[in-house]
Amino acid sequence: AWRSRKRGSGRRPWSAAAGQPGAAAQWTRPHGLLRPVDEIALLTRRYMHEYGATREHLANVAVSVRRMANANPDAIMYERELSREQYMQARWISEPLCLFDNCLETDGALACVLVGAERARDLRQPPAYVHAFAQGLPRQHHTMVNYWCEDPLRGPAWTCAEQLYRHSDVGPDGIDVAQLYDAFTPLVPLSLEGYGFCGRGEGAAFTDDGGIGPGGRLPVNTSGGGLSEAYVHGFNLITEGVRQLRGTSPNPVKDAETCLVTGGEGVPTSAVILRR
Repeated sequence: AWRSRKRGSGRRPWSAAAGQPGAAAQWTRPHGLLRPVDEIALLTRRYMHEYGATREHLANVAVSVRRMANANPDAIMYERELSREQYMQARWISEPLCLFDNCLETDGALACVLVGAERARDLRQPPAYVHAFAQGLPRQHHTMVNYWCEDPLRGPAWTCAEQLYRHSDVGPDGIDVAQLYDAFTPLVPLSLEGYGFCGRGEGAAFTDDGGIGPGGRLPVNTSGGGLSEAYVHGFNLITEGVRQLRGTSPNPVKDAETCLVTGGEGVPTSAVILRR
């Protein structure tokens, strides 16, 4: 299985919105929702309004994953530190999301090999086992964020999580480390809630006091993720999950036995639990 992207050089896809919008986009683009960041920004405003989340919480995510990347020689942001002051002074991309709330645009390619457990025992590297997996679509779904459902903040992750844990021997309390799809910083607190690591509306506060950083309650995106390692549509989250269970991560979580890897929140999604 593999994924490649060429988005760090050449044509910049979101620098302009041209062409005839599709059927659903005709209801959003005339009102300024031109790019994915605009759609997530509007969802973030709703989250802030409902639960009191602030830019400080978004900064928690950006600074935490940058610290992870600073220890990862393969990360684009290796040794390029990000302070909270730099975050707060960054230019807006789509309020309330600034430059550092957005993932990187990257040229890159990754691959992983899946084989039967019997075959894996003979390979050079210790295997990471696929323990459970799921895909999730709520009853009302949309290509990107769905603003027309009864509860826009209860996204596809909630549906995916129900299916995932139904076929797993472990629940949220049994997950040692997580790789959460982070195309934008607010997707992390939303995913923390959707996958059951905290209650509804508590995802932002979960990031306080280093909660998702090294040594935190749940270390998240330990290679730097899409925000600071590379953005290859989340495939680097899979490879980092495997590294964690092999003990070869740049930010190893001690005695990690399980790792959750997720697709995006706010879009049709999927997730997998890997085990040592």
